[in-house]
Amino acid sequence: MRQILRVVFGVLLIGFASAEAEEIEIHAMSFNIRLGVAKDGPNRWDLRKELVFDVLRDHQPDVVGVQEAWQIQIDALSAAFPGFGMIGRSRRENPEEGEWCPIFYRKDKFEVVSEGTFWLSDTPDKEGTMSWGNRIPRICTWGRFKDKKSGRTFFLYNTHFDHQSQPSREKSAVLCLERIAARKPADEAAIFMGDLNAGENNLAIKTLGKSLRDTFGELHPGVKLRGTFGGWKGRSDGNRIDYIYVSPKGWKIVEAAILRDHSADNRYPSDHYPVNAKLILE
Repeated sequence: MRQILRVVFGVLLIGFASAEAEEIEIHAMSFNIRLGVAKDGPNRWDLRKELVFDVLRDHQPDVVGVQEAWQIQIDALSAAFPGFGMIGRSRRENPEEGEWCPIFYRKDKFEVVSEGTFWLSDTPDKEGTMSWGNRIPRICTWGRFKDKKSGRTFFLYNTHFDHQSQPSREKSAVLCLERIAARKPADEAAIFMGDLNAGENNLAIKTLGKSLRDTFGELHPGVKLRGTFGGWKGRSDGNRIDYIYVSPKGWKIVEAAILRDHSADNRYPSDHYPVNAKLILE
């Protein structure tokens, strides 16, 4: 009887160890979808939203950090993709007014353990605040997600740095790193993504690179045409300003790409290109 119990106990231990060591593939995407209230003529939201939907249908991400999303766009995405859940709020004091940095996630694969939003300012927990020369509030929305199959968890942060103030970009990078470092558990794997409005030689980007791994930069250091702002015209020169980073440990970067998808008549879903990364949570 004791021998049988030892065998059963050993099998259980092996099973637990296998579950803990199970690798999980996560397809992450960051996508500035251009604010839906902009007067963009032939590129306005109602004329290009299906192109945005096509990107998600074609690439099938598991998690998507969206920038410049307004309520009409969030509602449209939620209606088009009922299999996605969403976390976030707007950057204004009113939680539903203006731009969001929401995170969409596959409900069949993940559940939300905790979530929040902080402001890129000297008072990050006070709604709508600005401190560093930016004329509009800037935020970072985050979530801790649990893989339903394995029970393993990870953090994801989605942000949009200021487009005008360099001090704001630099201090935003420092604040985001501080918040990532303060996550609990502190050793849990994390993803950080967004439109950072800064090229690879910018001090804000260099600061992030000291603590995080740049997925595209790590896999494609020699690629010359790496711009992520296409300006509706399919440009690939210029700076890479959209990024997906991961924490130093816990991830295998399988793939990273700039997605220059467009229609047959050369219409683009946004003035930015989405970027993606296929990751394995080891």
